[in-house]
Amino acid sequence: MPRSFAITASTPSVQLNGSGQGEFTFTVSNGLGRPVRARAVLEPEGPLQRGWLTLVGEPEREFAPDGTQTFTVKVSTPPGAPEGSYSFHPVVVDVANPDEEFAIGPSVGFQVQRAVAPAKKKFPLWIALLAAGVLLITVGAITAGVLLRKDDSGAGGSGPAPTVALSFNGQNAYVDLGEPPALDFTGNVTIEAWIRPRTTGGFHNILAHGYSLTPPGELLFRILAGNYQVGSWNGMSHVVTAPIPPEDVGEWVHLAGVYDGAKWRLYRNGKEIASNPDPVGVLPVKGPWAIGARGGGSERFFDGDIAEVRLWKVARTPEQIQEDMRKDPKDDAPGLVGSWPLNEGRGTIAGDRSEQSQAHGVLRGPTWNTR
Repeated sequence: MPRSFAITASTPSVQLNGSGQGEFTFTVSNGLGRPVRARAVLEPEGPLQRGWLTLVGEPEREFAPDGTQTFTVKVSTPPGAPEGSYSFHPVVVDVANPDEEFAIGPSVGFQVQRAVAPAKKKFPLWIALLAAGVLLITVGAITAGVLLRKDDSGAGGSGPAPTVALSFNGQNAYVDLGEPPALDFTGNVTIEAWIRPRTTGGFHNILAHGYSLTPPGELLFRILAGNYQVGSWNGMSHVVTAPIPPEDVGEWVHLAGVYDGAKWRLYRNGKEIASNPDPVGVLPVKGPWAIGARGGGSERFFDGDIAEVRLWKVARTPEQIQEDMRKDPKDDAPGLVGSWPLNEGRGTIAGDRSEQSQAHGVLRGPTWNTR
């Protein structure tokens, strides 16, 4: 059957606010090559109730040949909605020939979580004891500081390693980030993540945009044949590569890749381990993003644990990389377009903390690891 309609969702997941409401859009392109009147409908999956979804505006619209229309969907969960993961997908049909000319869009998910009541504040009795215990507290703080410096080495002396992460099986698990418009940029970039690899042979993507073959394009941050690698591809590779130390297998490592306008650079635990002069930075890519696989899944699956994935559309300095290994950057930090802590510990949504993008991901197979 010839292609009828192409449906693209703005995000694979909808982030609900404190009132259980959210919104997203999907774009429909007419692939029939002739004018057509088409109708969009929303199909719930699993236990999702149809009444929780509202298609804003007219569901039936006129499409010019090769024309495009954008539809807005509002999600509104009722008070007391059962906690859990829900999903749905859009369907578009030719009004005149719905049985033959139709298209099913990608699944879009959201998470319903039970609100947690704030704990009541207790009277701070420690205030009355503080004056009498200043000396003890001071000595204790000094002692704790010494112990902290001994134990805060984390992985490779870089800082405390993650306690919650996503575990990827190297076969079919990844986080689907979709194609958020805010992540389409070119030029300079910084990508960083905590990883704990189990396997270092073959292809194992940490974060990737694409790849696409027509036209060729990819932004890659990965393990390749025993090496760390970051860079772009447009039919030719524009990358920097460094061998993986044997002690990194099975241990937490902070990895960062930077393009600063002149060189691709790789950092391991805050220290530069390789650089490569190159005139090409981030290139335009037509395709989805993914954590732990090729964009859209299907191959190059990561084998191990990943946490604290961040994407910046600026080149960060070594000092900035070292500082933020030990703490979370502000959600509105300049240049931060994606921040996925991967520390929810439950559910099927990987939340994006960056204020600019809100590019929340959907888990396609990885499991939570709290070790």
